[in-house]
Amino acid sequence: MGTISGFSVPVGCCLIPGGPIGEHVIQGDLRPGDTLLSVEHVTDGAPPTRVDRTAEFSITAGKHNTIQNTTTITTGGFLHVLWAKAE
Repeated sequence: MGTISGFSVPVGCCLIPGGPIGEHVIQGDLRPGDTLLSVEHVTDGAPPTRVDRTAEFSITAGKHNTIQNTTTITTGGFLHVLWAKAE
């Protein structure tokens, strides 16, 4: 996980493979209580494209490093996840 310094709280990000609707495990230190800032669906191409899917994702209650997708299949693409740590 990359940690971005300079903010009032630590901010983490990671890039993971997309997948079916449901849970996605990320690399990093994402925990229930953190704030999901954005989830972008990135599709490879010339040039690559991105779609903001933040509204379709939430941090899974009771699970470390897990987000839940409720709407769109992202298989074949990638998810760029950005979050702020709870204090």
